[in-house]
Amino acid sequence: MKEPGRSLLELLDVIESLRGPGGCPWDQEQELSDIGQHLLEEVCEVLDAISDGGGRPTEHVCEELGDVLMNVFMASVIASEDGSFDLSSVATGIRKKLVRRHPHVFGDKAVKNSEEVLKLWNSIKEEERKEKAPSGEDASAASILDRIPRSLPSVRRAEKVSEKASSCGLDWVDATGVIDKLKEEVSELEGALSVDADRVAGGAIQEELGDILFTAVNLCRKLGYSADEALVRSTRKFITRFKCVEMDLGTIEGRNADELNAAWDRVKGSEADE
Repeated sequence: MKEPGRSLLELLDVIESLRGPGGCPWDQEQELSDIGQHLLEEVCEVLDAISDGGGRPTEHVCEELGDVLMNVFMASVIASEDGSFDLSSVATGIRKKLVRRHPHVFGDKAVKNSEEVLKLWNSIKEEERKEKAPSGEDASAASILDRIPRSLPSVRRAEKVSEKASSCGLDWVDATGVIDKLKEEVSELEGALSVDADRVAGGAIQEELGDILFTAVNLCRKLGYSADEALVRSTRKFITRFKCVEMDLGTIEGRNADELNAAWDRVKGSEADE
């Protein structure tokens, strides 16, 4: 197997060449904010590759991880151009963090299982957070919800927020309470829709839609399901049915609503017969 260090240096050389004089105009135009969006997309492609491969380390997973690595290198090179930090700083920082947060491996702490590892990890993170707080500022005064990344996909962020709130005791007793709340939110949406559009102020309809979605996320959590996975499954089911409608009709363009709905019902009916 090729030495990792050499391969990484070769990749860094390629990235610096792309950004340097005589390099690629598109790469030269990229800014850190652009790389953030690229990273999000590439990470999602890694997740798809892992899922497609049944959790196995396939060649496709390797390829997609390479795209993520390239963007990490590109972001580091962009930062190095104005002296902010470089790839070495990134690697050194994460190495020190890993050593610091694994005193049971690199120190004299003892743990019995993974649960104790997580507890230790979180306590160290909390100490780090307090140390980084500006002088004179009470780090404990910050909301625990501030620790949830704002750029998480919206469904996952809603899950994390509701989980944190629940861990503090702010939660429904059972799923029935959430279902009642969901019905209440739907009723409020109906009320907002009944108002003349010109009189709806402050995006009331959008706000009520958001409340319905957030409550639905909580219902999934209360029932022990991932809202993200539930939505993925429903979206996948819709795509499958849509493709079957396309096959049923031969072509979907130019069809009227009655034809489309009839084909949809046929597809659903065929699923029930299986």
